[in-house]
Amino acid sequence: MIDAGAIRRSGTLPFQKMNEETLVVDPKTREVHLLNPTASRVWDLLARPQTMEDLLAALGREFEAPEETLRGDVVALLGDLASKGLIDGQGWQRGDR
Repeated sequence: MIDAGAIRRSGTLPFQKMNEETLVVDPKTREVHLLNPTASRVWDLLARPQTMEDLLAALGREFEAPEETLRGDVVALLGDLASKGLIDGQGWQRGDR
């Protein structure tokens, strides 16, 4: 069972990895989004639905950053991805508390 607060990629958006960056295409809007290496890593993790805590734990193991900073950055990134329609789920909105 998937957590109702889980964060996931929206549908089956086509994407292409390019070195450490990722291009995500939204066919509905014809927009192409370039994800930097950190955003690309989050995109990779969202191949499976994740809770905010899952994301923070995985990223915390990979990046050396205080949890408060990491949480703030991830919430901002997820907000940006959500505003562009690239992710589904509301779990990230509770992540800034």
